[in-house]
Amino acid sequence: MTSLSPPQTEINSVLALYSNGQIQEALNAVEALIKDHPNNPLLYNISGICYKTIGKLDEAVKSFEKTLAIKPDYAEVHYNLGVTLQELGQLDAAVKSYEKALAIKPDYAIASNNLGLTLQELGQLDEAVTCYEKALIIKPDFADACNNLGITLKNLGRLDEAVTCYEKALTIKPDYAEAHNNLGNALYDLDQHDSAVKSFESAIKIKPNYAEAHNNLGNALTSLDQLDVAKKCY
Repeated sequence: MTSLSPPQTEINSVLALYSNGQIQEALNAVEALIKDHPNNPLLYNISGICYKTIGKLDEAVKSFEKTLAIKPDYAEVHYNLGVTLQELGQLDAAVKSYEKALAIKPDYAIASNNLGLTLQELGQLDEAVTCYEKALIIKPDFADACNNLGITLKNLGRLDEAVTCYEKALTIKPDYAEAHNNLGNALYDLDQHDSAVKSFESAIKIKPNYAEAHNNLGNALTSLDQLDVAKKCY
C-alpha cells in the first residue's frame, strides 16, 4: 500500500470508463485504486461522482466528505457535495457547501447559480436573486442563470424584469424550450396573451412532447376564446 498518487494512465482509464457510461466499472476501478492510494483526494471525488451517477447519494456524500477531510480547499468537491445534498433535500447543508465552494473560488459561476436554486427552494427569493446576478456578472452568457433569475423575479411579482431575463436567456440560447415556456407564462400574467401563445408555440416546436407548454398554450388560447384549438392542446 502506498499513499502516492496513482499513475495518470490509471486515472485516465477510470475516467474513460465513466465517459463511456460504464459507471459501475469505473467505480470498481477507482475503489481498487483507493486501496493502494488512500490519501488521494481526486480518487475519492471520482468515487463520489460515480456513486451519485448511479443514484447512491448517501455513499456519494461519504466519498465527497472523505475528499474534503484530505483537501478542505477543494472547491469543486464542495460544489459536488452541495449538488448531492440538494438532491437529498438537505437544503440547509447544501447552502453551506455552495458557500464554502464560493469562499474558496469566488468566480465559481455554477456554484453561485446552484446556491440561488437552493435558496429559491428555501423561499429566500431575494437572496436567490443576488446569487443569480452574481453568476451573471461572472459569466454573462449563462443562459440557465438568466432563466432562473427570471423565475425568481416572476415569483416576486417583478414580471417585466422576468420577461427581460427570459429574453436574454433566449438571445444566448435560442433553442431553450423552458425559457420560451417561462417567457410565455410571464407574458400571460401580463395579459399579453397573443405574445404568450407565440412563446408557448416556440417551446413546443423545439420540444414537441413538452406537456406543460401544451397545457399553457391551451390556457392562453382559452383566454383568447379559441376554444377548439385550446381543446386540442389539452
